[in-house]
Amino acid sequence: MQKGDVTASARAAEAADVAREESSVGDYTEMVVPGSARRSNFRMLVTFSSMQLVFGAVLVGYDARFQGLTLAKLALAMAIAVVTMAVYCIGSANVGSSVGMTHAVTSRSIFGRSGSVLVSALLILDGMGFYLFTILFMISIAQALIGTLPAVSVITAVLAVVMIVNNYFGFSGLQRFAMWVATPIIIVWGIYSLVKALTTVSSHTLATIPHVASASSLFVVVGAMVGLSTWGNEPDVFRYAKAGKASWWNIPAIVIAYVAGAFIFPILGYLIAALSNQSDFSAGLKFFANFTVFGLSGLLLVVLFINQWAVQDGNLYIAINGAQNILAAIPGWRRQYTVVGLGLIAAGLTFILPNLTRTFTIVTGIGSVTVPVASTIMAMDIFLVPRLFGLRRPMDRVANWSELATANVPGIIALLAGTGIGLWTAGLIPWTSGYGKTYIGFPALQAWVTGAVVYIVAVALIARSDRATQWLGYTHADEPAPTTGGAPAGAN
Repeated sequence: MQKGDVTASARAAEAADVAREESSVGDYTEMVVPGSARRSNFRMLVTFSSMQLVFGAVLVGYDARFQGLTLAKLALAMAIAVVTMAVYCIGSANVGSSVGMTHAVTSRSIFGRSGSVLVSALLILDGMGFYLFTILFMISIAQALIGTLPAVSVITAVLAVVMIVNNYFGFSGLQRFAMWVATPIIIVWGIYSLVKALTTVSSHTLATIPHVASASSLFVVVGAMVGLSTWGNEPDVFRYAKAGKASWWNIPAIVIAYVAGAFIFPILGYLIAALSNQSDFSAGLKFFANFTVFGLSGLLLVVLFINQWAVQDGNLYIAINGAQNILAAIPGWRRQYTVVGLGLIAAGLTFILPNLTRTFTIVTGIGSVTVPVASTIMAMDIFLVPRLFGLRRPMDRVANWSELATANVPGIIALLAGTGIGLWTAGLIPWTSGYGKTYIGFPALQAWVTGAVVYIVAVALIARSDRATQWLGYTHADEPAPTTGGAPAGAN
């Protein structure tokens, strides 16, 4: 081998290393995640568990006690929530593992140019809403445990910026924090607290349900849990999971995480509510400290802060990938700019947050009936439409904005229909008579089913048309472009 050849090979290897580093830090936002970057099933379980084992679920169980539900009804509500979320997530998560793209980038090929912008906007709204709620929740926890804080608005703004750190390093930052810090700590503390509460509370105390004028519907509690735990952007996380037959192993990760998240903390919250007998959750937090960490409020604050930081990673991750899908069209724009920019925007928005309970109701309601509808339609398009109608959309690479169709008309109609039904039945449409008052059935499930049914029916109506692929917004490039160096064509 000649010296020039050696030098050229070394430079090529160096360039490949740089590309891999940039892809890792850039989180493959504009690329298909390669097989070499896919994670083990155990790591996916730990990462997804950090998104489900959240202290916010304590609030679901705590409120259920003072809404007139028995412990048995709470357990039934959580079982319904787990089954509903698992069925939904198996489809949503495997969209990610099968195509290897972010939720927002996948929406380009499925919803078209205008539809992808709409989906990305929903991702930003959903992620930022939960991000802001979690900051408010952390401040409320801190004030309950250690007393009144000075300059609360300034502290919340600072938190909004500081908590972008893990996302700056993409999925790897999220996964390492979840695996080595957040998930082990919260599992140990949660199980210890639950066992202690179960062995402390008496049957008489549990049976003495606080009097309420009218008990909440079972599905109000189910909806709160589904809204808290259904992120909608599951493809963002599970695009790092194994593809093909190995994707069936996503099911244990999904089910185990949901079962743990929907039972450990909601039931713990219910038991603490029974023991403390204080309808005000902030006052109940003091009891939490005395009961679970021997009155060491500072220690409990550290545990909960670590847990909520992990939750924030996931919240911001949703918004970042949605925003980056749009902003990546700007020449020279990098994912890191989006991370910092959203952190600064969040800091500004913290000054106008409403109260904790109202914020929780709004963000969980909106979160469960917007992005998950889009995810459901994606799953229908990738897994069901080819089997029913023989229409298989090319999804083997990231599509450039220039080659996108304007819209997947049935997809956008289904998305608007599902989202509209969900928001209306949850009483979340402003300036309507039912805003903040209406709650009909199971809004999240109604939204998902509406989106799926409308889409399949609409596709059935046009499937035999010569213009079916045009109506469905297939990309203008019928054949996948060649790839170079492992990076999919169209990747920035």
